[in-house]
Amino acid sequence: MGNAQSQEGGENNGGGGQGQSSQLHISPRDSLEDKMESLVIVPDVIVTREELMRYTGGTNHSQEKRIYLCCKDIVYDVTAAKDFYGPEGPYANFAGRDASRALALMSLKIEDVENTDLSDLDDEQLSVLNDWERKFKSKYKIVGRYQA
Repeated sequence: MGNAQSQEGGENNGGGGQGQSSQLHISPRDSLEDKMESLVIVPDVIVTREELMRYTGGTNHSQEKRIYLCCKDIVYDVTAAKDFYGPEGPYANFAGRDASRALALMSLKIEDVENTDLSDLDDEQLSVLNDWERKFKSKYKIVGRYQA
């Protein structure tokens, strides 16, 4: 992946404030299957905004043929769904970008894709975003962590 940098030391360096814990807590309301579904291995690779923007599936010689998008600080390879995320697809605006806000709002507007602030999203919008995250984790290869 070109210039993607490996994260040093393997520690959680706090990037993004996700507050992930290494312990698995299961409440009576959560099934073990639900908890296991949320566990994924994220490669120790950092993808910068500039790198992510190259992966749009475009035909320009400066663009990569593969298609990546970011959802909740995780970069996914969605090339297998190029009919959706490729240059001619309905979700082409998401390719090569952090699409978290647009996904949460269920918006295709470029201004929602370009705005990466999630702080004003309500519980329902965050739930929609979490649904998208689960979909991406179940369908696509994880490339690494996003660092704006």
